[in-house]
Amino acid sequence: MKFLQYFTGLLLAAVFFACNGGTEGTLIKGELAGGANLQVNLDKVAINGSNEVLASAAIGPDGSFALGFVEGLDPGVYQLRVGAQKGLIVLEKGDGVVEVKGNLASFGEYDFTVEGSEASAEMVAAMQRLRQGTMTIEELQSIVEGTKNPQTGAFIAFNALLRAGAAGLPVHKAAVARLDANDPMKATYANFISSMEQQLAMQQSQELIQVGQPAPDITMSSPDGKQYSLSDLKGQVVLLDFWASWCGPCRRENPHVVEVYNKYKKDGFTIFSVSLDGIDTRRAQGMSPQDIAAANEDQKRRWVDAIAADKLSWPYHVSELTKWDSSAGRTYGVTGIPKTFLIDREGKIAAVGLRGAAAIEQALKEHI
Repeated sequence: MKFLQYFTGLLLAAVFFACNGGTEGTLIKGELAGGANLQVNLDKVAINGSNEVLASAAIGPDGSFALGFVEGLDPGVYQLRVGAQKGLIVLEKGDGVVEVKGNLASFGEYDFTVEGSEASAEMVAAMQRLRQGTMTIEELQSIVEGTKNPQTGAFIAFNALLRAGAAGLPVHKAAVARLDANDPMKATYANFISSMEQQLAMQQSQELIQVGQPAPDITMSSPDGKQYSLSDLKGQVVLLDFWASWCGPCRRENPHVVEVYNKYKKDGFTIFSVSLDGIDTRRAQGMSPQDIAAANEDQKRRWVDAIAADKLSWPYHVSELTKWDSSAGRTYGVTGIPKTFLIDREGKIAAVGLRGAAAIEQALKEHI
C-alpha cells in the first residue's frame, strides 16, 4: 500500500510537469533520510494554529517524496509534517518547484535545506537561529523587520514571543504593521495583540503597587550587615529587583539586568536587589532555633555566592532572609519572582514587571 501511494505521488509529479511544462503550478519534492516508507503531509498554516491539511504522500524507500499541485498554491506559510517532526516553509508567487532535503531525525530542528523558494530558505535560516535559544529581543526585532517576506517575520515574532508578555509587544506590533492590509493574517494577529494588551492591563490593575505612586521605602541589611534604604537613592533611576538564589528564572534573567546596569550606570541608573532567600515561618515549623540559625547561614551563603557568580556588581543587595515572609515583598505585593519595579528620579513607580534587557532599556530611556 505504501509503495502504491509512493508510486501515485511520482505519477502526480509527472502529470504536473507534463501539464505545466515545469513552469506553472507548485511541486514540493525532496529527500528525507530516515523517512523511508513513512507519510509526509503538507498543511496550510494560520497564525492562530488552525491548520488545514492539504495533501499527503508516501515517502519512498530512498527517502524521496513529491507533492504536486497542478493549479498551484497560494502565497503563504505552509508546514511539512512527518509524524511529530514539523518544519515551516513560505511560498511566494512564482515558487514553482521547491526542493527540501534533510534528515528526519533533525527535521524539527530546521536542519534541512530548501531550494527554489527564497522565502522558505529565509524562514529556515531564521528558525535555526531561534532554536539556538540565544537571541535577544533586539536581535529578534531586527530579524522580524528585516525579512523580505512580512509573513515570515510575523510567524517568527508570534512563535518566539508567544509568552513574552509586555516585552514582546513592540515586536508583535512591528510584525503586524508590515503585513499587507488584505492579508487575513493581519486581522488575526491584530486581534491577538489586542487580547494581550487587555490581559496585561487587567494584570496591571490588580497590582498592589501602581505606576505613578511613590515607591514605598525599604530599609534592610546587606550580607555584611550594612543598612541600605531605597529612599537614599532618590535622584537616580532605580530598578527594584526581587529575586532569590534558588529561583531559576531569576538567575536566567540576571545577565540581562547586568547588561543594562553596565550600560547605564554612568547615567544615574542603579539597582536595588531584594533577595527572598532564607527561611519563612512555614519552613521553620518544627525546627529548633539552632536549626533555623544554621539553615539561614546556609541560605545567606547561597545568596552571597549567587551575587558573585552572576556578577551583580552594584552594592545594594539586601534581605531579611525570611523568604516569602519578607516585609518588602509584602509591601510591594510580590507573589512570584523575578519581579521588578522601575523607580524614577522623583521616587515614583515608573514601570512594573519589566523582563529582559530590551524591556528594561526601553522603559529606562524614558526616565534616564
